[in-house]
Amino acid sequence: MSNWGEVLERLVRERGSALVSYGYLLTGNARDAEDLFHDAVVRTFSRGKASVSLGEAEAYVRRAMFSAHMDAGRKESSWRRVFHLLREDSSQASASATVDFRTDLQEALRRLTPRERACTVLRFYDDLTAEAIGRELGISEGAVRRYLSDAAIKLRASLGHIDDDPSVGAEYATIKETTREGRATWL
Repeated sequence: MSNWGEVLERLVRERGSALVSYGYLLTGNARDAEDLFHDAVVRTFSRGKASVSLGEAEAYVRRAMFSAHMDAGRKESSWRRVFHLLREDSSQASASATVDFRTDLQEALRRLTPRERACTVLRFYDDLTAEAIGRELGISEGAVRRYLSDAAIKLRASLGHIDDDPSVGAEYATIKETTREGRATWL
C-alpha cells in the first residue's frame, strides 16, 4: 500500500468523526456533513498525493470541505431567490418553548447565509481572528466583521441574549455600541 493510502486510512479512522463534526457545523445537517466529508476525501485523495502527513491530509480535506460548502452556498443563494415561487417553504418549523438550546442553536445557524455561517464557524470553532478568516475566505477583514456582526444580530434575534464569559473573543473585536438598525459598531 502506498503512503497516501495509509494516510487515507488513518485519516478516516482517526480524524473522520472530527471532520464530519466540522462538516456538521458548516452544513447544519448530519447527512450533508457526511456527504461533504466523503466528497472532500475523494477530491483530496483521487490524485494520489506523493507523500503527506496525517496533519497535512486533514488540512487538505478541511479546506476541500470548506470550499465545497461555499460553492454549494453560492448555488443555494441563487436558488433561494426563486424557490418560494415553486412551493411553500416547509423548512420553517415552529419552535416550541420546550425545545432545548442545542436544537434552537442549530435552527438559528441554519438561518444564516453561507458567508455568515462560514465566518461564525471559522471564528468560534476554528478560533481564527477576523484577519485570518479574511485570508481564508479571500475577503477583507471589514467584510468578515460585517458578516460576524450580521450573524450575531440574527443569532440574538433567534436565541435572545446568551449570558457567557464576556472575555471570550475580547482580544479579537469589541462591540462599542449597537446602532438603531441593529448593526454593531466596532472598536
